[in-house]
Amino acid sequence: MDLDDVLPRPEHVTRQARWIAAPPPVVWDALHAVRLTELPVTLALSAARFLPVVLSGRGTGQLHDRPFLDALPVPLLSSEAPTAVVFGGALQAWRLSGGEDGPVLDADRFRRFTQRGWVKAAMDFRLTPRDEGTELSSETRVMSTDAEVRRRFDRYWRFVRPGSSAIRWEVLTAVELKATGRLP
Repeated sequence: MDLDDVLPRPEHVTRQARWIAAPPPVVWDALHAVRLTELPVTLALSAARFLPVVLSGRGTGQLHDRPFLDALPVPLLSSEAPTAVVFGGALQAWRLSGGEDGPVLDADRFRRFTQRGWVKAAMDFRLTPRDEGTELSSETRVMSTDAEVRRRFDRYWRFVRPGSSAIRWEVLTAVELKATGRLP
């Protein structure tokens, strides 16, 4: 499964990629082993973003030490070791409180989801053998379910996109350091 299978026509897309001098199975294991405590930029940006959520009494315990992939705000849709992992879900990220909890959606229901008032967000990490190593890429796609949400999310995305991209770059770097033995 890839992002075209679940969110083929996004309104917003970011993509980052890094070549890592290690084979895909090693990079796969490193990707799954990276913990939040190894990602200081991610922790700082997440803490700043989720402060209103915590102050509202929701989301306590969201930033404790756990694997990065387990802390994503959208659920796992597909995992094909050691080539790709795809996440996706419905969010109301533009709301300071974090919005309502999104419906639980499998890949097929996510693809068909159109309920007004949400954005559909999908993200992958893809591992491609390349030049005696692995290209690790991450792509994030977002699509609104109605025009009003699109206007609201567009404003929010202009503000958070640089931080979202910084988080992906930090994760790719941590995976490289872990896969090549420079980060325990």
